[in-house]
Amino acid sequence: MADIPCLACGKIVWGDRGLSMHSKRWCPYKKSADESLLREYRERTAAKEVELERLRCLQEEEDAERHRVEQEREALHMQRLTEFTNLGFDGPDSGESVERRPSGLPRRNQRLPKRYRDELPVAPIPPPVAHVPDEWDGPQNSTPYEADTMDEAEISPGSSNSESPLITVRCTHHNRYGMFREYQGAFPTYDPESSSHLGQLCDSHDLEQGEGEADDMYPRFGTSLRAIRDNYFKPFLNVTVWRLMGWFYSGSNQKSIDDLNNLVHNVILAEDFSRTDLQDFVASRELKRLDESTIFTSDLWHTASVTIRLPCEKVKVPEERAPEFHVEGLHYRKLTEVIKSAFAETSAKEYNAMPYKLYWQPDDDAPTERVFSEVYTADVMLEEHERIKGQPHDCSLETVVAGVMIWSDSTHLANFGNAALWPIYLFLGNQSKYICAKPNAFAAHHLAYIPKLPDTIQDYYKKIFGTSATAAVLTHCKWEVMQAIWKFLLDDDFINAYEHGMVIEFPDGVSRRVFPRLLTYSADYPEKTLLATLKFLGRSPCPCCLVQKNTIFNLGAKKDRYIRRKTERVDDERRHISIENTCKAIFKFGRSVLSTAVENILGMLSATPTRNAFSEKLSKFGLNFFRLFVPDFMHEFELGVWKAILTHLIRIIYEVGDNCIQEFKRRFRLMPTFGRGTIRKFSNNVSDLSKLAARDFEDILQSLKDYSQNRSTASS
Repeated sequence: MADIPCLACGKIVWGDRGLSMHSKRWCPYKKSADESLLREYRERTAAKEVELERLRCLQEEEDAERHRVEQEREALHMQRLTEFTNLGFDGPDSGESVERRPSGLPRRNQRLPKRYRDELPVAPIPPPVAHVPDEWDGPQNSTPYEADTMDEAEISPGSSNSESPLITVRCTHHNRYGMFREYQGAFPTYDPESSSHLGQLCDSHDLEQGEGEADDMYPRFGTSLRAIRDNYFKPFLNVTVWRLMGWFYSGSNQKSIDDLNNLVHNVILAEDFSRTDLQDFVASRELKRLDESTIFTSDLWHTASVTIRLPCEKVKVPEERAPEFHVEGLHYRKLTEVIKSAFAETSAKEYNAMPYKLYWQPDDDAPTERVFSEVYTADVMLEEHERIKGQPHDCSLETVVAGVMIWSDSTHLANFGNAALWPIYLFLGNQSKYICAKPNAFAAHHLAYIPKLPDTIQDYYKKIFGTSATAAVLTHCKWEVMQAIWKFLLDDDFINAYEHGMVIEFPDGVSRRVFPRLLTYSADYPEKTLLATLKFLGRSPCPCCLVQKNTIFNLGAKKDRYIRRKTERVDDERRHISIENTCKAIFKFGRSVLSTAVENILGMLSATPTRNAFSEKLSKFGLNFFRLFVPDFMHEFELGVWKAILTHLIRIIYEVGDNCIQEFKRRFRLMPTFGRGTIRKFSNNVSDLSKLAARDFEDILQSLKDYSQNRSTASS
């Protein structure tokens, strides 16, 4: 214990106990210290009472003021209620009773908050469309519209039209969302959105239907079914047999109670069902009649073979004299016939004949913003349209760009066995993506079915060269097969149409000259490398730029964006010379496909020693085929990035333990369905990830996204 001084007299005492005894008994200033403390206590108490009295007075004044305001507000309310009652208003219609609130005022309609409102989409106000004759002079010579129906502005951005240095920019009026279109030259002579309705954009039984939409199902299949609109039961002899065979092929292989009900109500009880038509019925004969039917003769399919040259290491022979191998089984339709058939269908009334720019301006004082929504609003479509208009033509018909979009993907047909197909589909960018997404729109046109490299190539190769083909040679042959198929499909008729166009009569009865243009090619990454003649996951794996594999981790950074733009792949003369030199080294000098000579030439480009079909056929028209390959959302995100993330999340849940994975499975099993196929029932365990299609991964993503959003909203 330490010495402690007394604060009153200054005497030093020993410890706290000594200080306490000194202060109570022996300190000479004990009495004055007590009086000082008592005085300070009384002063503090008095000040506190004064402050409480002041606060009480302020509260009374505030209460009095609040009471006065409430009285004035109630008096004003009663005055207005009396005035409203004296008006004698009894509802929006005379004699109609109005439900009132307890205050006497009419009950107002409650509106949902803006985030819960389901407002239907509204297209921009369509431009005025006038009928023009078959011989149309174009927007430079005639303008079939009145000046007061449009907003015009003369600009000169370097027009490709040699006849006039100025381009007339014409805009439609704003719709209620502030959307409007901008056309260059003139308004289109045919606009499909002027007569569009909501039933064309989405699939629901509760939406309005356009005139004749119910009868448009058969024409959507192609021009071949137009012949059977009246005799729809062809190739069968009568309606009764047609209904019976239709029931036989519908449903499952094992007939159920629903199939039996379908047989009774839709076949036997049908008004056009007749027992006499089944007197001589033989099922095998009707099936043979169906197999021999020619109702699809207008959409002819052809079968052909393609030829490739076989290389062999240390065998020196010019390429034109190298052994040939024929790959059979290419089922295809001519590109020009597919495009003509598409424009001849009734669904062609939904095609946009002229591209435009779409803008959004919320109010008059706000700046306009460009909206990219469809292919026919993209810059590439506008550039092709202006380029074609600027070319000299002997024909005076209106020119239309047919935006060709290609899809292809190899798919298995069964869970067991090797049955597979490799189809190529064609879509037209002139049609809205909302219509293309509807299954019953039949917007996809089958173009071809790609054959795979047969196993008999090994027998043929050993017979010719006396040795089996290496893995590198077989891979090279697969590259050659893909390019040979596209060289075959891009035939002379298509190249002629690409350059000079082809005359097609549109649904409005006006003939126009249509120029097909390849705009996009969508496929998974392995197939992109085949089409772009690149090595799979090579040194520069991207089909659009030359970014090195070891710098992919910089994805998303400004530096990465700059490098991608600077190193964009270009189909130039330098690349053509490199490919020719490698082909000469492989065939004429007998070098291996994987030799150092080939790698030194094409290594930095990650290219394969194969001539590209799109380059040989279309590079003279200024096409850079590397720009065709657009991102594939299904393969690259749903089956790529998202699948990898989901797998990682499930591994984390397994690692946590404590029945977390069982709770994860249970919550997905309890997830209800949503919409017509938007989110389906999760019957199997999600954590197993077994036999899931891309749509299943999409449903899982949507469910987890909504769950995480609800959790974050609840926590906030």
